[in-house]
Amino acid sequence: MSLSKRRLFPLAAWAMALCLALTARPLPAQTQTATDVKAQNVMDALLNWLHSYKSLTANFRYSVSQSGGKPQSGEGHILLKGRAYRMQIDGTVFLCDGKQLTVYQPDLEEATLQAYDPTQDELNPFLWLANYEKRFRSKYIRLQNQNGGLQDVVDLIPTQAAPFQKIRLFVQHNTHQLDGMELYDTQDRIYSYKISDFVYNPTVKPGDFTFDPALYPNVLVNDMR
Repeated sequence: MSLSKRRLFPLAAWAMALCLALTARPLPAQTQTATDVKAQNVMDALLNWLHSYKSLTANFRYSVSQSGGKPQSGEGHILLKGRAYRMQIDGTVFLCDGKQLTVYQPDLEEATLQAYDPTQDELNPFLWLANYEKRFRSKYIRLQNQNGGLQDVVDLIPTQAAPFQKIRLFVQHNTHQLDGMELYDTQDRIYSYKISDFVYNPTVKPGDFTFDPALYPNVLVNDMR
């Protein structure tokens, strides 16, 4: 599969970091028992907001920055219903119906089909949020003004060995909607994601999450199932 490294680097880095966190060795128990009531309240409200919709769509912008380096940036779109999702990032499309994951690259006229693996949920940050307490402890950072409104800032700190230091979440104070997140890795890189244009409970068809080769006769299909 000749995926574009430039296009997939930010998303791949995110996925790799989360996947490694889910399989890493736990740190000593005292790290896992730290609690922050204020942060817990924000996270509970965020999850209630997320679970209150059967489906949603959103746009996002990402950037990758490192001291002394040239920032990378791009944009994407996501459609989510349960564990099924359709994500487009800089032209590359990820399709998952809970049974199969497809990576479709229209510019290369190439698609790769793989059997679904639960670890692939880490491509979708909305999904792993539901079980964050198993791998992270939360820490409340501050309440800040943002674009004329109030925003809660919460850090999720790994309770297991992980290739990143923390994930910082930005949550609207009044609506509890997720505005964005930042991932700080151990190489001083920051992966920033700004989320916008939510549409709640859009009409979703089963075909939205699958790839039908018959509709793309000129596309090379790599079937790795």
